[in-house]
Amino acid sequence: MSTTDGGVSNPDGQGSLTTVSIKLPTFWTDSPEVWFLQAESQFAIKRVTASMTKFHHCVAALPQDVATRLIDLIRNPSADPYAALRARLVNMYTLSNFQRYQALQSIPVLTDQRPSELMDKMLVLLPEDEKPGFFFLGLFMDRLPADIRSHLLTESIADPRKMATRADELWTVRGRVNTVQSLSPQDFEDIALVSRSHRARSSSSRARTSSPGPSTTSSASSSECWYHRKWGSQANQCRSPCSYSGN
Repeated sequence: MSTTDGGVSNPDGQGSLTTVSIKLPTFWTDSPEVWFLQAESQFAIKRVTASMTKFHHCVAALPQDVATRLIDLIRNPSADPYAALRARLVNMYTLSNFQRYQALQSIPVLTDQRPSELMDKMLVLLPEDEKPGFFFLGLFMDRLPADIRSHLLTESIADPRKMATRADELWTVRGRVNTVQSLSPQDFEDIALVSRSHRARSSSSRARTSSPGPSTTSSASSSECWYHRKWGSQANQCRSPCSYSGN
């Protein structure tokens, strides 16, 4: 059977290895199923189909302690090495239902994360065939600030994703309000001072722009130059013709 860019396996799963540009992340012991889903997406993109090729890419991404536990499988691959490796790792590191329950219970109260990020972490811990019910949503709301929780309780949202989206909106509004409330009286005074200074500079600039310059001609009622009309006896310049008596 011919090989493609990533290799096509022989019927016995022992296809020849081919050079493929794939860099898998280090194996995630806390999310083995998610890690394999990501790995298989890369295999699909690169058209890797040979079981042995997949096997060696995955082994290369294992940390030392995990690879040590699989030394027997690595030294003596089975007829379908990738499938055997996947099944072994998923069985070793997939949490039991009770462990999932403990992990959900131990998630800390929300601090610097958005509510949707918290929801993502909690949904990953649910068993694949488990639908989020009222207990799950209660755990989620328990970890939200009290003001956001009180809003959600009045809106009766049952879908976890929609609840997280609504919580994100409330979280954003809450952050803006807290930013304003955190300003001290001195901060408000400084803001007002800067605003007044800015307005004063703008007014002065407009006044200078509208003032007549030295080239402006004398009015009909006076033949004094602009400098003496403006400054009188304090003028230190004069432009002829000027009828100022002190000249």
